[in-house]
Amino acid sequence: MSSEPTGRPCPRRLPFTAPVAVWVLEGYSKADEFLRTTFPVEPEQILRLRDVIEPDPDDPWMLYCYAVPVEVRPAVDAILRCGPPDPEPDYFTGAYAAE
Repeated sequence: MSSEPTGRPCPRRLPFTAPVAVWVLEGYSKADEFLRTTFPVEPEQILRLRDVIEPDPDDPWMLYCYAVPVEVRPAVDAILRCGPPDPEPDYFTGAYAAE
């Protein structure tokens, strides 16, 4: 993960707070596309994930689903501390409305 500026606005400077949401890292089986694993993600971790997985400009809190490419999985693990990713599933970030 680089500490160089990315050229996009940093959510830490946004004039609003994080939405009421629950963020997750999800792993789906390549063979049958079933959900195999879910790992919770804190709002502070979302801020750091923006440096690894570039969200859409209109999605500063990463509420949309984003693929986690194999080449960035070690950096994602360093942020989330979720353990070495299993190479089998396809991983995505996701967000759901908090209850």
